[in-house]
Amino acid sequence: MDDFVVLRRILGIVTAALAVVTLSVQPRSTTAAEPIKLDTQCFDVPGITNCLDDKFLTYWNGNGRLPVFGYPITAAANEVNPDTQQRYLTQWLERNRFELHPENAGTPYEVLLGLLGKERLAQLNRQVEPREAGPVDGCLWFEQTGHNVCNQAGDLGFKSYWQSHGLKIDGLDTYARSLQLFGLPLTSAQTETNANGDTVVTQWFERARLEWHPSNPDEFKVLLGLLGKEIIDGRSQPIPTPTPAPIPSPTPTDPCASTPDPVSARISPAQCGPAGTVFSFDVYGFQANEEVGFWITDPNGNIVGTADTLNIGPRGAISVLDFNTRGLYPGTWQFTMQGVSSGHAAVVYFTITQ
Repeated sequence: MDDFVVLRRILGIVTAALAVVTLSVQPRSTTAAEPIKLDTQCFDVPGITNCLDDKFLTYWNGNGRLPVFGYPITAAANEVNPDTQQRYLTQWLERNRFELHPENAGTPYEVLLGLLGKERLAQLNRQVEPREAGPVDGCLWFEQTGHNVCNQAGDLGFKSYWQSHGLKIDGLDTYARSLQLFGLPLTSAQTETNANGDTVVTQWFERARLEWHPSNPDEFKVLLGLLGKEIIDGRSQPIPTPTPAPIPSPTPTDPCASTPDPVSARISPAQCGPAGTVFSFDVYGFQANEEVGFWITDPNGNIVGTADTLNIGPRGAISVLDFNTRGLYPGTWQFTMQGVSSGHAAVVYFTITQ
């Protein structure tokens, strides 16, 4: 999500909060037509309570089932795609995410997969690796991203797995079908510890993560990482609880003199002004792409909070957040943003004069 989108979201929520004194996040639209459900499959597996139906079930059955996608871990619901900002009927599975694209109805692309490898790397604050030196004999070379995909033991490994698995789409050759399922490699193969605590040779792709488990039988030596589950689990960290810092009372002679300095933030053109002044905030110091909670504290210590978070964006900062103070009563106000995963807080204080 770029800064412009983040700014619009903050401004919309904050403006509504001040207007009604308490913030109510707008419910997500559910006006999109629900598909006619033709068939349903549920799973008699402990902890798996969601089912697959209609087009998602057909896609799951036709393109690899459990080893490729895993079990469903959410119900199908309308959700915003983080890359396009468009809302689609979406269902999360242990290893991937299904999206229903009605604009592609009647084509093999009516159901699309999410870029979960790319999204999980961003959630972990990891960057795409630099290009390798060049092609390696016996490996697949991807010029677009500059990485090789090789086998780990003879004819077994990531190269063979990538080449032998793909989406069943008529008209595409084997390479294109594999590309549709896995995407391009984003890293080289290297030893990593996954979310289950297994230390294995790992390679990340746009839509998947391949793991080498040498002690497994040959057909299961390469496994797909549980990216869907990891991303959902990563989102479930608790939202910061609004905890306002003490606000000093302004002195009678100079109401602006005791306005505290901002913390991990900047304010312009000043820290003090009459109601109607438009202050501009810069906040920084957050982890790239982390979820951030935010709230306002009025001069009496009342919190105008939010039950939601927003993604701070790849820079871990927001610049030029304009805040119109029209209608605010005199006293020192506080605007706070706090990172969900880092705990980092940026605080801006501003005083409204008589």
